[in-house]
Amino acid sequence: MEVEILEAEQLQPPMITGKWKKIKTWVTGRYAMRNERDLFVARIASGSTALFASLAMFAAVLGMPTGFGTGIDIFVFLTVNMIAMIVAAKVLSFLYCLMYLPFPRRLLAVWTFASVETYLILYYAELGVFMAVAFSLAFTITGALAGGLMGFLLKMKIRPLGKAAIGLGLAFAAAAAYVGLDWPGPAAVPQREAVHSISMVGTGLLDMPSPAETGPLTYQTFTYGSGEDKHRKIFGDDIGILSQSVDASAYISKWSKLKTGFWGFDQHALPLNGRVWMPEGVGPFPIALIVHGNHLMEDFSDGGYAYLGELLASKGIIAVSVDENFLNYSVWSGIPNNDMKVRAWLLLKHLQQIKQFNDEEGNFFSGQADFDHVAMIGHSRGGQAVAMAADAERWFKEDQSLKGLNGMHIESVVAIAPTDKQVDDKSARLSDVNYLTLQGARDADVNNFYGDRQYSRTTFPEQSDKFKAALYIADANHSQFNSEWGRMDERPPGGLFLNRKELLEADEQRQISKVYVSAFLQTTLLGQEVYRPLFEDYRTGLEWLPDTVYTNRYETSAFTEIARYEDGKRKTALKDGGKASVAGMSEWEITYAEDRDGKNKGTKGIELEWEKAGAEYELELSPHTGLEAAGLQDGNLVFSLANLERDLISSDGDEKSPGTGDEGKSELPPLPEVEIKVTTAEGESSKLLLEDIMPVSPPSYTAFMTISWLEERMKKKKYKESTEPVFQTFTVPLEQFNSDESLIEAEDIRRITFRFTSGPGKVMLDDIGFMQ
Repeated sequence: MEVEILEAEQLQPPMITGKWKKIKTWVTGRYAMRNERDLFVARIASGSTALFASLAMFAAVLGMPTGFGTGIDIFVFLTVNMIAMIVAAKVLSFLYCLMYLPFPRRLLAVWTFASVETYLILYYAELGVFMAVAFSLAFTITGALAGGLMGFLLKMKIRPLGKAAIGLGLAFAAAAAYVGLDWPGPAAVPQREAVHSISMVGTGLLDMPSPAETGPLTYQTFTYGSGEDKHRKIFGDDIGILSQSVDASAYISKWSKLKTGFWGFDQHALPLNGRVWMPEGVGPFPIALIVHGNHLMEDFSDGGYAYLGELLASKGIIAVSVDENFLNYSVWSGIPNNDMKVRAWLLLKHLQQIKQFNDEEGNFFSGQADFDHVAMIGHSRGGQAVAMAADAERWFKEDQSLKGLNGMHIESVVAIAPTDKQVDDKSARLSDVNYLTLQGARDADVNNFYGDRQYSRTTFPEQSDKFKAALYIADANHSQFNSEWGRMDERPPGGLFLNRKELLEADEQRQISKVYVSAFLQTTLLGQEVYRPLFEDYRTGLEWLPDTVYTNRYETSAFTEIARYEDGKRKTALKDGGKASVAGMSEWEITYAEDRDGKNKGTKGIELEWEKAGAEYELELSPHTGLEAAGLQDGNLVFSLANLERDLISSDGDEKSPGTGDEGKSELPPLPEVEIKVTTAEGESSKLLLEDIMPVSPPSYTAFMTISWLEERMKKKKYKESTEPVFQTFTVPLEQFNSDESLIEAEDIRRITFRFTSGPGKVMLDDIGFMQ
C-alpha cells in the first residue's frame, strides 16, 4: 500500500503540488487574518449592529406567532437568528478578506447580515423595494454608528464619570435633534381653520338611559365545543355542552398539514365552538351570533367580543361569540381556500347546532332560544360572512346538510368594518332584513367603507317595518372593535409604521360599538322603538358617544322614491317621468359613487359641481310621485349627500395633494351651504337653510402612516388617498316648510330646488324621496 501511495505522489507534477500548497497556505492565512482590522471600536460597533439586527427580528417575531407563546417564540427566533449571524459573520468576513477589502471585515459582515435581514423583513411587510432598502440601510447604519461612538467613548482616557457625562450629553443631543429638527412625519392632510360645532337645532338628545349601560338581567356564561381543543381549555375539558364537528370538505380543498398539526383536525372535522352569554330567567330569548374576521390564526379572536356579549345578555339577548380562528391566516400555514364562503356556512351550522341543543332536554340552551328573532354580528370578514349567511340561498341552496334552517328568521345583521368581496361572482343582497354597518375613517386594514355597498344592496318590501343604517366614525380604526386585537391594524413590523396618535382610545371606540349594537338589537329584536331616532340622526345620542366627527345614513321601507339614479342614463332622468334641470353648474352627471380608491360602490348618484355661489339643481316631480306620497304622517323630505371636495383640491398630475397656504394650512373650499325650496302644484313656495336642520359635516382626512413617504408607497399605494366620500342622510321635516298662511304636504309638492349658497363646491346627491 505504501508503495502505491508513493508512486501516486511521484506521478503528480511537482509544479501542481507546489501550487496547491501555496493556495492552501494563502487561504489559511487569509482566514486567520479575516478579523485583523476589527479593533476595539469596530468590535463594539459589531455588537451594536448585531443588537439592531436582533431588534428587527424581535419586531418580526411579534407578527408571526407560532402558537407556542410569545416568550418561546422570541427566545427561539432570536437564538436561531444569533446563530445564523455568527455563521454569516465568519463566512462573510472570510470572503471579504479574500477580496482584500480594506475595512473591519467582521463589522462589515455583521452589517451586511443585518441589512439583508432587515430589508427582507420590511419587504414582506409590504413597504416596497425602495422604502425597504432605505429603511434597512438607515436602521443598520444607525446601529453601527451608535456602537462606534460608544467604542470611541469607552476608549477615551478619561474618568468613568466623564465618560458617563459625555454619553448622556450625546444621548440628550440625539433626542433633541429628533424632537427639534424637521424629521419626516405623517403626511400633511387638509385642515380647516375652524370646524363648526355640531348644530342641535331641531334635534334633542334622547331622554333615555344609554344603551351601553348594563341592563337589568343577570346572565350566565358557558361554552360549547368539541371538547378536544389543543389550545383552549374552554373548548376542551371545560366545555359546558359537547357539540358535533362538521365536514366542510365540499368547500375547502386546500388545507395545510401544518394547520392540521396545530389544531389537530382538518377540513373534514371542523369544530363548532362558541362562547355563550345567556340571560337568566324565563325564555325564550332572541339570539345574536357574533363572529370575528381574519386575524392571525394563532392570536385567538373570539374572546374579543365579550364586552358585547355581556351587554346584550344583560338586555335579554342570548349572545354567542363563534370561534372561526382555524379559518384565519397564519404565516406558517396560510389560509384555506374558499374561506369566505365557509365563514358564512359555519354560522348556519352553529344555528343548526344551537337549535338541536334548544330542542333537547337537560342543557343550558333547552327551550331558551327564540329562533324567530335571530341577529348576526360580524367584524371584518365576519361582517361580510353575516350578510352572506342572511342571504344563504344565494350560495347554499343545494346544500342538503343545512336542512332545518327554514324555521329560523335572521331578522337583523350588524357589519363592523366589513369586507365586501364577490364570492362565486355574487354579492349578498339583503331583503326585509334590518341592517347596520359601522366604519372608522382611520381603518388601516379595511380602509374603504365596504359596508356602504351592502347598505345600498339592502331593500325592503312596501309593508316591511325594517330599516337600514350606517355610521362613519372619523377617529376609529379597525382593530379596536375587538378587545384582543390591540391598537395596530397591521401585524408587526408593518403595523409599527401606522400613525396612531389621533385614534380614539380603545374603550371610547368600543363604547360606540356598544351604543349602536345594543340600541340596534333592542330596537329590532326586542321592539324598543325609543332608540330608533339614534339611527335617523346620530346627534340624538351625542351624550353617550365620544367626541369625534360622525356621518350617518338611514332609510326605512316607508320611503317614497323621487330619485335613485340607478337606471339613469340621461341627466334629467327621474322616476315616473320626472325631470331635473340646473342653473350655474359647471359640471353635472349621473355616475357611480366612488370609494377611497376611485372604484365604484355599485350605486349611482348625481354629481354636481359649481364655481360660484347660487348654483341650483331643481327636481320636477311627476304627479304619480305625489300620489305615492299621499297620506304620509309626519312626512320628511330625505336625501343623501356626499361632499366631493377632494376632487377640487387635486392637482392636475397623477398625484392628488392639497394646496397649502402661507402658514401651511390647506386651502379648502367652503363646506357646502344649501338652501332648499319646495313649490306646490298651486305655485306656493317655501324655503329653509339646511344648516338649520343639519350642517354638512367636513370630510375626515387621515394620515395613515407615521412617515409621509410611506403614504403612496406602502402596501401597493393602499394609503395614497387621505379621505373617502361618504354619504350623510339629511332628514328635513316637511313641517319646517309650513307657515301661518300655508300647510305643505308631500303630495302637494311638485318642485324641489337645491340652491348652493357657498362656492366653489362639488357634491353627489342620491336617495332623494319622502319618508315617514
